[in-house]
Amino acid sequence: MLIKSKKHLAASSFCWLQTPTISGLLLLFGAIVTLLTLLTTMSMMKNMESGYFNNLRSHTPEAVAPRNLRLRLSHAVSTLRCLTIPKCYPTVRCLDDKAPMQIPIRREWEQQAFCVSDLAEKSSDDKCLIYSFGINDSTEWEEKMHEEFGCEVFAFDPTSKLPRDFAPGVTFHEIGLQGDEVDVSKTHSHQYDALDASKLLTLGEIIDQMGHTGRKIDVLRLDCEGCEWGVLKQLACSGESELVEQLMVEMHFQKNLGLSTDEDILTAADAIACLEREHWGVASMEVSGCGPADAQYHELALKIIRGPFFLLYVTMKRLPEEQQVWHGYPNHATSYAHIVSNVANNVLPEYERYDVYPTKEKD
Repeated sequence: MLIKSKKHLAASSFCWLQTPTISGLLLLFGAIVTLLTLLTTMSMMKNMESGYFNNLRSHTPEAVAPRNLRLRLSHAVSTLRCLTIPKCYPTVRCLDDKAPMQIPIRREWEQQAFCVSDLAEKSSDDKCLIYSFGINDSTEWEEKMHEEFGCEVFAFDPTSKLPRDFAPGVTFHEIGLQGDEVDVSKTHSHQYDALDASKLLTLGEIIDQMGHTGRKIDVLRLDCEGCEWGVLKQLACSGESELVEQLMVEMHFQKNLGLSTDEDILTAADAIACLEREHWGVASMEVSGCGPADAQYHELALKIIRGPFFLLYVTMKRLPEEQQVWHGYPNHATSYAHIVSNVANNVLPEYERYDVYPTKEKD
């Protein structure tokens, strides 16, 4: 019998340990695959966990609110932009299809067209009622409204010191309008002092104070240096606009005249949207301009205005029933780079006051 020496056995064992077998390789490969799979799974779980919590964080009120605000502001800009673009917002004609007319006054830049024919239709027993806010020291228009149409005219301005009965048929009150969500005491042109908040009342409160509860205001004229947005919102969104037949509004878009914050932009858009829902249309629109000292704008207002010194004289009345359907606000939230540049460089352009909704020629 052949007996191997210890030296031979040791050498043989050493050779066996150094020579890999197929089963050993498979075991090693399996271990590597298992390790890699485990590492990959752990990485995926970590990423999923991170994504899950990031997704949760993106849906918290703190994260959702800015996105909702941006969306609301985008819609607000489109709404206000639509108002300034001819034929975008619903339009309406005066009674008997007559064109809006201006009452001539010495301050030609303050002349504003309105539906004169609507007043002419009233009977002599049914006197027209006029409320005019923001007269300052100019009362010619108010006096002519009484002289030519026999209207009862009530003039209001918290910054003026006029006698109560300064002209036949015209009564003055040293009070102003306070609208919804707007602190008008902080809204004023560089030409005027800050307003005394104690002198500001809502339209409903003023109507009660004047003893006109139940009467319609035939013309409500607003030239109140920025109070118009809050007043229009309060009127239209509350349904009080039913108390008014015609609105004559000087619309301001400047920072110190009513549109200084995101909330002001939203309030203005709410006012216009509510007027539309209450079936108000534009009878006349005339482009005018503010002074260079007032031409400072919120960045979103630059997407609305059509010039660096932009003002609008807008006259509105309720649409007839057959016209009370339209297709809403298109997206007009496009910024005009030349407007930004002109405002920055204080460029005063030539502008023309015109009616962008011309009515048909008289027969």
